Amino acid sequence: MKNLWKRLLGRRWTFLAVSTAVFAGFEFLICAVVAGIDLPALFAEVSKNFPPAMKGLIEQYIGGFGSADLLAFAWNHPVVLAAGGAVAIVLASHAVAGEIEEGTLELVLGQPVSRGRYFAAHAAFAAATLAVMSLAGVGAMILGQRVYHLRAVGAASIVLMAASFFLLQLTWFAVTLFLSAFGRTAGRVSFAGFLLALLSYLAHTVGQLWPRAAFLVRYSVNGYHDPRSIAKSGGIPAGSLVLFFLLIAVFLGLALWKFERRDIP
Repeated sequence: MKNLWKRLLGRRWTFLAVSTAVFAGFEFLICAVVAGIDLPALFAEVSKNFPPAMKGLIEQYIGGFGSADLLAFAWNHPVVLAAGGAVAIVLASHAVAGEIEEGTLELVLGQPVSRGRYFAAHAAFAAATLAVMSLAGVGAMILGQRVYHLRAVGAASIVLMAASFFLLQLTWFAVTLFLSAFGRTAGRVSFAGFLLALLSYLAHTVGQLWPRAAFLVRYSVNGYHDPRSIAKSGGIPAGSLVLFFLLIAVFLGLALWKFERRDIP
């Protein structure tokens, strides 16, 4: 497994480093924005001509313009979700389908490595990568608050928001790995994974903004990643943990089942 990790890191380290840097940089910069701009006053001035309904929708989507609300929203911002989702989906799509497309999977499995061990190495590498990425975000936000003299969100709450983010992205990894176990080209698998993640995000967003579509939130995976409630309650809802762990276990199990039985190439 050590050699497989070295191989994965050697092939993906640039992409992983850039994605992590973007993610952590955003978490740091959001602290600068919150500390340097009076966002509640700015929004009040800009939204003077907005219809009351639009103002309410914006406030509902962001969750408020207090420092704690904005820092919590930083863990659910499209930039953050895109960076994490890109890592999860790219790693999963290349684990099987990408290796088949490149003609390298047969060579790797020709070594004394079982399919189960190969699969476990990819899953463990993705989990470790997403954990490092999440911890980088934690460190960046804690550092940002210290640098800009903010005391909006405690370290414990930041860690919990990062844990929820980690589980969300690990879920997308598991779903995409399931697709990868059936696929033969990384591009198609990546597209399918990104499409599912996008549809989940849109369902969650539309459900928040449009009362008649509120039912969509409970059918969206993103609906179970709620940093605002974590910051306020100091804990990840039990229902979210159950759903994330269930989806991860089911899709990883199905992916392994298919991978051990499929023909290569």
